[in-house]
Amino acid sequence: MEDIKDQILNMAADFFGTFGQKEAFTLLLAVDREKVYNDFLKAEAGFNGYKLAILDKGIKNSPYQNQVENYPEYLTMLPSLAIYGAKNFPNIGELPNIDEQGLNFIHSDIKEACICLAGNADGPFKSRWLGRNSLDKCQCWSSTKIIAILNVICSLNTDINTCQIRGNGKNINFNEAVEDVVSYEKKIGSSNALSAMFKCFQTYIDLESWLKEMTGNNHTEFQGVYGEDPFILSPEIVQDNQVLLSATSESKKREDQTGENTVTTYDLTRIMSMVGWYYHLPERAKLPGMSWENLQPLIRNYGKDTSRYVDVALEKLGIQNSIKSPVILSKLGFGYSSSRKRTELIYTCFAQFEYQEKVKSIAMTLRGARALGDFDREAVEIDARMAAEVTEIIRLLVTDELG
Repeated sequence: MEDIKDQILNMAADFFGTFGQKEAFTLLLAVDREKVYNDFLKAEAGFNGYKLAILDKGIKNSPYQNQVENYPEYLTMLPSLAIYGAKNFPNIGELPNIDEQGLNFIHSDIKEACICLAGNADGPFKSRWLGRNSLDKCQCWSSTKIIAILNVICSLNTDINTCQIRGNGKNINFNEAVEDVVSYEKKIGSSNALSAMFKCFQTYIDLESWLKEMTGNNHTEFQGVYGEDPFILSPEIVQDNQVLLSATSESKKREDQTGENTVTTYDLTRIMSMVGWYYHLPERAKLPGMSWENLQPLIRNYGKDTSRYVDVALEKLGIQNSIKSPVILSKLGFGYSSSRKRTELIYTCFAQFEYQEKVKSIAMTLRGARALGDFDREAVEIDARMAAEVTEIIRLLVTDELG
């Protein structure tokens, strides 16, 4: 056994010498992605399509639960980026150049993906975009719920911490409703019903237009809902009993009268990037109408996603105790497509942490699918696969091999 360990350590020394790394032979072990995948698959024992080991892990089981309050402070740290081909971060409405061959290393179960690396390299804030079918429209399930919430906050020129949402005899706290959408804890209502409520404040076509204006992608569709009626059918956002924003008449539409939510992995990555790097972006690249004060409670809520793929990646790589100032913002999407006859899982996230005195930062969206004719088997396999691929991406980020 000691001989094997010595062999691994020697290999690690050679490997990390090549890339200027000095620690953690577990990073070398993680090069074997199939072993990593099989390890995650073993952890799925006893789970099924209705409760998964990592998708449903929950913020309460995260080692970063007590760090969430500090996320806004950590995001004021400037990430470093010294990468060939990086360009100035795109303006609002500008489509960046995406290297569609840049993610060829990702497993074939990941059908669409988009990654953005960004930071400062002794000059303007720059970014590098990598993709796999990143501009293909697809159903991204609940991961799109982040879009309408952002739109509402950008429409409010006030402190959202003191806002309520009322209607139909209900009066709920704005931030608590957002938290429920992400955490799935149902303190107020279901994530689907609350998300449908947040889509009531714009016409569906106007909300779709806003998304296109933010991303520069004119081919996305965002006129669908989430399978449930809005938690409040005709909601109002109020502050000190003053109405700030009211529902449109279109909010009373039935689901069969709405369109599709078919966005791209680029769209979601772009939205996540504008949240995570907001503090550092030039004005031309920031979300119009957003303020740092209003973004901070949203950042904390986006840190409470029930899916924990970056958590398990950092643990698998053996660097969980070596990083500082961690930030993990994310939103899951998951469902079975009867038309495509397969189980699909989407993970959109922003992750940042300090490692070996460098601030590492990434925004990404991965959309995976498995078609085996068995929902439970499809679900546990795609959950394990998503964890394995996120682990590989974080490994490459840490070893400066990504991009």
